[in-house]
Amino acid sequence: MSILYPDKFFPHYRSEACLYSPHTRHVKQGWVCGRHVHHTMLEMLLVLDGHQTTILGSTEYEQHAGDLIIISPMQVHDFQVRHAGSSSFFTMHIYLEDSEFLYWVGAHNKGFYTKDHPLNVRLAPSMRKLMDMLLHTNTPKMSVLRELYTILGHMEDYFSSELKSEEASMQIELPTLIAREIQKMVLRKDVEESRENDESTGDWLEDISHRLGVSRRHCHRIFSQAFGIPPREYLMILKQQEAMYMLATSNESIEQIAYRIGYENVQSFSRQFTAWAGCTPSFFRKNNVDQCHHLTPIHVG
Repeated sequence: MSILYPDKFFPHYRSEACLYSPHTRHVKQGWVCGRHVHHTMLEMLLVLDGHQTTILGSTEYEQHAGDLIIISPMQVHDFQVRHAGSSSFFTMHIYLEDSEFLYWVGAHNKGFYTKDHPLNVRLAPSMRKLMDMLLHTNTPKMSVLRELYTILGHMEDYFSSELKSEEASMQIELPTLIAREIQKMVLRKDVEESRENDESTGDWLEDISHRLGVSRRHCHRIFSQAFGIPPREYLMILKQQEAMYMLATSNESIEQIAYRIGYENVQSFSRQFTAWAGCTPSFFRKNNVDQCHHLTPIHVG
């Protein structure tokens, strides 16, 4: 007996994912990646051998072989090897235009997953398979993307099952909105832009709080709770990261870069950059072009 299917039109389904800067790396004692943040991407790092210290916001984790770190968008993080020995890892960054998926990750991602954690058990085999595919340069692109979506599917199943209440939505949404407002302050769109959002003029956190309809104190507190650092420190990390990225990848002069991230004169910028990086902007530009693969530019839309 044949099955009679009703007339039914289903919704459109669209997804855009980008696998950004996947790589394997072997690092030794004394290595420091440096604090940074990915504004629109999540990062996944699987330790293959040895162990390292991972810092998410203000919380430190000792990550051993088999342990997995998942870093939500806009979460400040760092990786270091402090002990005698070394660490080998596979890491990848994923850009995904899916607000619901990113909400699930932001609301329920714990960050650190030991090798026997149920989510790690599901994800690690696919991550290793994807790594092996990438090591063989002739792997078809669609095969790589298929494995990437397998990973995303496992994450969606796990995180969506953790959804318990709408209360978490506001807890995640407000810090994210604050972070995006801070990101808008970092870059001047062109050299004619006014100093309306310059962090050196007025109480910029008060302005952000007013725009979002909350008190300055609540704005500071909920942001610090969500990301592990206060808003001003987040702003300075963004400025440092954007300066490094532009120095390594653009042809803009140091004077132009200084102005674009909010410094009125190059001398002040050079002093601050030297405090950040331990070297002058010109030295960094000449010697660190290949050391910024983990940095991503700010996109303000």
